[in-house]
Amino acid sequence: MFLTTALYFYGMYGERIARDHEIGEGYYVDADMKNEAWKANFVDGGDKSGIMSDMMLHSEKTAEIINAQMPVDKVILNRVKEALEKKGVSLHQSEETDEWLISKGAEAVTFSDGTIVMHTNVSASGFFEELIHYGQLRNGHAIAGDIENNILMEIEAKERLIKHQKAYGITDYEIEVLTDGLDYYKMELENLRKVGD
Repeated sequence: MFLTTALYFYGMYGERIARDHEIGEGYYVDADMKNEAWKANFVDGGDKSGIMSDMMLHSEKTAEIINAQMPVDKVILNRVKEALEKKGVSLHQSEETDEWLISKGAEAVTFSDGTIVMHTNVSASGFFEELIHYGQLRNGHAIAGDIENNILMEIEAKERLIKHQKAYGITDYEIEVLTDGLDYYKMELENLRKVGD
């Protein structure tokens, strides 16, 4: 599952992503937290309640970013939606899923090669990034459960969107958010590779 994030990255560089293997979702811990401390706090009888306030703040900032962006052109969205439906792919948008997406810090999610969910006010960058992720999944480039691969797919998508800003109709504000996201994922990749050494 890919999330097209509308993440708030400022001030988060002192954190890293940890993965909840039971539900397959990530959450943030201090960047210098050692694996033994993480295991004691989050696996061996510990709980993640200490991060709930951070997650709430993250969701609020995500909603703020989505509201500040200009929604993708509805004509383009509808054309793509119709083309996907002809291929048996559901592009779902609803107010009910908007809340869930915001709680995940996302504008859109590719659940499978047959289901994509997007915020009703998805931006051009969020819309096209999720289509890039959908293509990555369909082409076999995405590897489920492989954190490094997921980070590389995020980097690839964001670099492509930034490079082709005008073709995708992406605003300068969205480029700022994408650039922050790109910097963040590059840092995550570097940190992940350090841990692997």
